[in-house]
Amino acid sequence: MWKAIGKSVVGVSHLQGNTACEDALQYTVYTSPEEEEILIAFVSDGAGSAKQAAMASQLAVTTALGFVQEQLQQQGVLAEKHLYQLADQVYDALQQQAYIRQLPLEEFSCTLLGCVVFNSYACFIQVGDGAIVKYNDNDFYTPVWWPHNGEYMNTTAFINDNSFRYLKVLVTEEAITELALFTDGLQMLALNYETETAHHPFFKDMFKWLRFASQPEEVAILNGKLEEYLGGALINKLTDDDKTLFLATRLQQPQ
Repeated sequence: MWKAIGKSVVGVSHLQGNTACEDALQYTVYTSPEEEEILIAFVSDGAGSAKQAAMASQLAVTTALGFVQEQLQQQGVLAEKHLYQLADQVYDALQQQAYIRQLPLEEFSCTLLGCVVFNSYACFIQVGDGAIVKYNDNDFYTPVWWPHNGEYMNTTAFINDNSFRYLKVLVTEEAITELALFTDGLQMLALNYETETAHHPFFKDMFKWLRFASQPEEVAILNGKLEEYLGGALINKLTDDDKTLFLATRLQQPQ
């Protein structure tokens, strides 16, 4: 059974500038007619230079989640070609909003990261920075891809680039039991840039408490604690950006 928590929290720089959180998160556990629990999660970070960044990120994750749910209801499976179709649909949704509001598409720039995890295989998609980190059976955490940055750390690629030059998709035959998704606000904390690896202690400590949880009420409490943690002084000393963190596990650890 999947246990999942996730929050998007506004950064200090946005609070000082009186702007909204430009990160977005959508996730759910879809139960198939065969009673298989399928984890679906998407996160997005709106570009700081885009006037409609908050709307763009929310539209991206909502559109992506809706596409996957519809695909599962109709066909029950997800393949690599569907991930490209998902990217097309998100792009079209952003383009439509740009047309409606008579704004350049660049004003809706945002990243997109997502996963759809079945019992025996998993699908991943990413364009831009942030990262998806999965747990291996050898008690180690590994990024699916390293975050994409341009010449400078604060530059990246966006889903509204219709060439999809930096779009990454992967379908892997793994029985994944634990994973995390996060936006670039947490990269310096969650990743080791010298070795281009996940910062193992960060994830081990975060997942420990989620593994302990055995009741929905306990998971809900942890979700509230996660929001407090992301908005707390310790994290705000390390980053002034918006930050999103999603954690999901199928593992149970005795109290």
